[in-house]
Amino acid sequence: MLGEEILLSDLATLGSDRESHVDCRTAHDGSIYLSSRLPLVPPAKSITQMFDLVAETYPDRPFLKQRCPSTGGWREISYGQAQRDSRAIAQWLLDQGIRPGETFAILSGPSIEHAVLAIGVQRARIASAPFSAAYSLRDKSLAKLAGCMDRTQARVAFADGASQFADAIRFLDERGVQVIVTRGEVEGVSLTQYADVISTVPTEAVDTETRRITPDTITRIMHTSGSTGSPKAAPLPQANLTLTVAQCESVGLLNLGSDQPQFLESMPFSHIMGGNYNFYNMIRMGAVTYLDEGKPTPELFGQTLANLREVSPHIFHTVPAGFTMLCNALETDVDLRKRFFRNLVYMGCGGAALTDSVVNRLKAMSRAELGREIPIYGFYGATEYSLGTVRYWTSDRMDVIGLPLPATELKLVPTESKYELRIRSGTLMPRSGYLGNPEASNDLFDEEGFFRTGDAAKFLDPERPQDGLVFDGRIAEEFKLATATWVSVGALRTDLLSSSGPLIKDVVICGINQPYIGTLIWLDEDIARASLEQDGAGLSAEQLVRHPDIVERIRNAIQRFNSENPGGSRAVRRVRLIAEPLSETAGELTEKGSVNQRRVRETRAAEIMKLFEENNAENLQF
Repeated sequence: MLGEEILLSDLATLGSDRESHVDCRTAHDGSIYLSSRLPLVPPAKSITQMFDLVAETYPDRPFLKQRCPSTGGWREISYGQAQRDSRAIAQWLLDQGIRPGETFAILSGPSIEHAVLAIGVQRARIASAPFSAAYSLRDKSLAKLAGCMDRTQARVAFADGASQFADAIRFLDERGVQVIVTRGEVEGVSLTQYADVISTVPTEAVDTETRRITPDTITRIMHTSGSTGSPKAAPLPQANLTLTVAQCESVGLLNLGSDQPQFLESMPFSHIMGGNYNFYNMIRMGAVTYLDEGKPTPELFGQTLANLREVSPHIFHTVPAGFTMLCNALETDVDLRKRFFRNLVYMGCGGAALTDSVVNRLKAMSRAELGREIPIYGFYGATEYSLGTVRYWTSDRMDVIGLPLPATELKLVPTESKYELRIRSGTLMPRSGYLGNPEASNDLFDEEGFFRTGDAAKFLDPERPQDGLVFDGRIAEEFKLATATWVSVGALRTDLLSSSGPLIKDVVICGINQPYIGTLIWLDEDIARASLEQDGAGLSAEQLVRHPDIVERIRNAIQRFNSENPGGSRAVRRVRLIAEPLSETAGELTEKGSVNQRRVRETRAAEIMKLFEENNAENLQF
């Protein structure tokens, strides 16, 4: 770590003494206000100032490493070289007439060049807007890319390879957008090569613009994942980045006990966890970040495992689906398990709660390797404000999302039978709201300036607020049965997965205007095959969901859950096992691996109709 530090304590001590961490008061209207009493580490003046401190202290230290497609080895860039290249990028943008306050679009996923550009454009007080690569590569209509460009009004864009992004590049060229590429050409389009951009000689103009950066300077345009509707463009100020880093440092999350920590980044740069939270925290620590092209999907997780055979991270972040796949691999590969736990200080999970079975498997393996349990911390946040709460202590309850961080205030507002969670912080996007979407921006903030998250939260123990908040579902995801009974989708899904063991990979809760709750269930196919031992080898997904032993285990799991949750708002009366995997292309999965419940109910409408058919032999009935 570099620069001025306030080391409060190590994480274990900080987590065990939380009585004095939180202020809690109740207003006359029943709203509950929460804020942190922990002191805030002074934020950096700007991200570029923070980056330059590291680069000038460790100019030769690797900043980023990425697999070279031709050799399979790691290519890298040092902090010092990245500093020089980022200054050249800023000068090139100024030379092209791109002015402070404009936006620079990034079409492709994580790469060394993408990361250096994200630093360079900040120096010129220009905002970078990373779009999901799927908008250019999978959406043949390019409708989502067009929407992003309309909202951001970017006049310059970047794509890694010209041939791969050829259709998107032609589309942007027709709109008069100048495109930078790392390699390749597109016939009939005048492209700028990245190598030419970083050969620009910077002048004092770059430093002048950098000195003008303020906490309110819009620095990133991040699109929401679309898990609760169409993606929206959130303009994020410089304070969103610097304050988030300071908050993490304040609760000890950056105190890893290593001068040169390693990190394996598998999350997309187009979302806040990978593109903001991880990226800038790693810079603050002077970490070496290895870019991982794997994803928490059956097709791509093998790349993550291959990288983990070479990289021993100090922190490991992924979504629940990634942790499930990781457990399956670690339990069968002793060498991989030893390397994974070698440097590990903690694991972090966001997007949804880990199931008890996955947590218990991770704890057992860390005890076997290290003689102690590696902590698993929880993060709750959103594109519009980054982090709202963090569970920076160990807990047996993975649905506990933690407490507010320093300089962030929470308000729990009574809504129906729940409390809506609202947030006020210097990390929030401006009150003007989403770019180019005034309809979605209406009523985002309440009269006190709190952002309406649309999420529900409750205390783990109302008598002990220091024990943290529990995520209580999305208010918009709740629905009523035909009996007028409310169903809390998020909480029910989490509890059902936690109680059912590792055989169930995911569930979608159904039952809008139906007399009872039904679920679509997806199996963890590896676990299912292994549970059948030799009889499971080579079975297809279709065969697994019809195998009598698997069906009986699912039946038993649901019966156990129903015996503990007999009420109409919780008990599951119909189950349908689904063989066709959830699709990211169809919008059923976000890039982070989270399930879009609303979208699945749309795309699987036919299956849901069958789910509620009386006497359908393919359904399990309870």
